[in-house]
Amino acid sequence: MQREAWAVLLILFLAGAVVYAHATTTTEEYSRYNPGWNGTSNLPAEEIRDLADLDPSTILLILAPDQPFSPDEVGSLRAFLDAGGRLLIADEEGNANPLLADLGSSMRVRPGNLSSLNRDHVNPGLFTVSVVGNDTLFAGVETARVNRPAAVEGGEPLLETSPFTWDDADGDGRISGSETFGTAVVCAREGNLTVLGDASLFVNAMFAENPKFIENLQPIRVDGIHSRTGTKSPIINTLVWIRTTPPAGAAIVALGVLPVAWIFGRKRDE
Repeated sequence: MQREAWAVLLILFLAGAVVYAHATTTTEEYSRYNPGWNGTSNLPAEEIRDLADLDPSTILLILAPDQPFSPDEVGSLRAFLDAGGRLLIADEEGNANPLLADLGSSMRVRPGNLSSLNRDHVNPGLFTVSVVGNDTLFAGVETARVNRPAAVEGGEPLLETSPFTWDDADGDGRISGSETFGTAVVCAREGNLTVLGDASLFVNAMFAENPKFIENLQPIRVDGIHSRTGTKSPIINTLVWIRTTPPAGAAIVALGVLPVAWIFGRKRDE
């Protein structure tokens, strides 16, 4: 009977492991719970959920923001920048523009579909840009690989496309109609504030393309409140809450241990 009890426990454990692995992953773009090509599960960054009292010795990344910033949060970011902290905003949809305005920046993200002939890939949206500014973020980097970035207007240019670049408005993969060739800035800075028009530089599939850039960012923290690195999955969010709430975690462990103790206690009595 004891052998049967162990077998049942093993089956339950394996089944639970499979369910857990499935329930704790997602396919949401930019999510740190997404191990796929478009997730950020491999991004070596600490997530923070409070913008007050930020450490100015680190870089704060706001990745593909999709939530508005309150006046208090804007004030915290201003204080962070004034203290020497480095703020990097990666956005290709223009959602960061209200925050940039609130921070008093002249930089703006101009959404589009930049494509280029300066590529070694069949996809014209996956191409190489040149480092044109002197910045520690790109120390030791001459070129970067981007994936359909947005243009960044204003500020001091840091990354620029080749002259053989166009905004592929109709998405046909070639220059046509009123589309014209020209250079475009896809990353710029004003003081300690940097705007990158390509959030996909941080997804798992792009790590091998820009390893030195990712290395230069360390130590880095991600704003988990406004970035799209989280998830809408209620299961994952519940598990995260349990993991970060000691009393809840202790209660779950107790619920798991009690049935096992009951089974083996019953076997002893028999």
